[in-house]
Amino acid sequence: MVQYKINQKKNMAISLRRGGYSYSEIQKMVPVAKATLSLWLKNEKMSEPQIKRLFQKKQEAMSRGLKTRKQNVRNAIEKIRESSAKEIGSLSKRDVWLLGLAVYWRERFLNKSDEDLIKGVRFTSSDPSLIKLFLKWLREIGGLSNEEIVFDLFVKNRKARADCVKYWAAITSYPAEDFTRVYVQKMKAKFGLLRVRVRASSMLARQVSGWIHGIEKEL
Repeated sequence: MVQYKINQKKNMAISLRRGGYSYSEIQKMVPVAKATLSLWLKNEKMSEPQIKRLFQKKQEAMSRGLKTRKQNVRNAIEKIRESSAKEIGSLSKRDVWLLGLAVYWRERFLNKSDEDLIKGVRFTSSDPSLIKLFLKWLREIGGLSNEEIVFDLFVKNRKARADCVKYWAAITSYPAEDFTRVYVQKMKAKFGLLRVRVRASSMLARQVSGWIHGIEKEL
């Protein structure tokens, strides 16, 4: 009776293998040790279509595993991001002052120029968060009104103009009518580059230059 059941399992395993099933698939239907299964099936050869099917299933399994690992990494990153964000808390006026100085300092470094001392304060970015920070800095630290701030918008083509204006109007909370200076320029940024300028601000630029110099002396 026992031998009959073993033979029954063996015949079923062989039949499944001939049907193109993998060892792991067969084990789910024929619960025996892998060593036993290997012994039973060692002489069973697979056809090209069967080999192709197993290869495809293996690739699909690897793809699912990769997607799962990627999702786990994304979940871990998001968890750390949310946890770290809570550590920041509310930004003080001094926090805003120093953050704004840092991004403006970088702008001057990238431009390798101090022409802002003559032409006034200006800041260019495609990053909406940096633009928001700079506007906050101008209002809270510079004490500027909306009327003193103007924009130059650079877009990749004329067709993108309307979408870019709508996008930056929403980001800055300025009306679309304030984005009249729009220029076409070769770039990859989907919504273009926004340059924030301050009218008649050469004195402010010189003050900012002094603040940056003060930080340099403390380093």
